[in-house]
Amino acid sequence: MSVRAVLARVGVLLLGAWVGALGAVVHRMTVGVGGLDVPWGLVLALVATLATAVACDGLVRVGAAWFGFGWTLVLLLQQVQSTGSYLVASDTLGWTFTIGGLGLCAAAVVVAPRLAR
Repeated sequence: MSVRAVLARVGVLLLGAWVGALGAVVHRMTVGVGGLDVPWGLVLALVATLATAVACDGLVRVGAAWFGFGWTLVLLLQQVQSTGSYLVASDTLGWTFTIGGLGLCAAAVVVAPRLAR
């Protein structure tokens, strides 16, 4: 494997970590519409996760998997802290972000190569 390929994969992994960290910060943002709190940050975080994972698969071989690994690594590192995670709480928004993001990363790994055809 060439140095360029390794650097591209490391770059995609770091991009996954960056999108995961930004999503962890933004997913709790809501706006009140008609008396309801609409979680626009959660929607934005999940859409950005899927779109970036699919785009990474087009840039690097198995790029969606490398992206998903970086995304997951950020969430895991938050959970192993002795004080717990300050960004992703154990509530509906936090679990939706965690499970939804992991599911979208997995879906991108499966579906993105088919989109390239």
